[in-house]
Amino acid sequence: MCSDVYEAASAVPEADYDIVYTSTGALDWLPDVRKWAEAAASLVAPGGFLYLAEFHPFTHVLGDHSGTAIEHGYFRPGPVVEDLPGTYADFNAPTVHNLSYEWMHTLGDIVSAVAAAGLRLEFLHEHDMTLFQRVSELNEGADGYWRMPEGRPRLPLMFSLKASRSRVRSRPGKAPGYGPAT
Repeated sequence: MCSDVYEAASAVPEADYDIVYTSTGALDWLPDVRKWAEAAASLVAPGGFLYLAEFHPFTHVLGDHSGTAIEHGYFRPGPVVEDLPGTYADFNAPTVHNLSYEWMHTLGDIVSAVAAAGLRLEFLHEHDMTLFQRVSELNEGADGYWRMPEGRPRLPLMFSLKASRSRVRSRPGKAPGYGPAT
């Protein structure tokens, strides 16, 4: 299936799902995190949940592939526009058509968007590991994850959250759990 993520509800075969999952690296490409949260929440069945695993927004303050020095602000409006070769998996890979636009959503923006979409946060976990060598200082562990070397401060590199929908879906404009279900 191929669809605009904001129009996901009209592209999938069912009206709602027990689990809606958004994987790593997705949110940076979306200019409107609230619209994403609304689209994702609209697919969560009563009693179901949204699970999000994502790279921690804090990593965007770090040096671009060169180190852990803070080089960028955490609160950056608008897209970050880059035209750089390489990929996140291989910084030196020969690539073409490299123009990209990324939006830096804060952790607060993401969690607030999920809550505003009518889901209840069950947990928010921050992790000191990531899936690739985001910055040069990270070392790959025996488990295949990348972390700061021993003796260095641990940094939030990824996060995960679970947010659920009430078992009773309320009418639009009503708080979840109040009034007759529609």
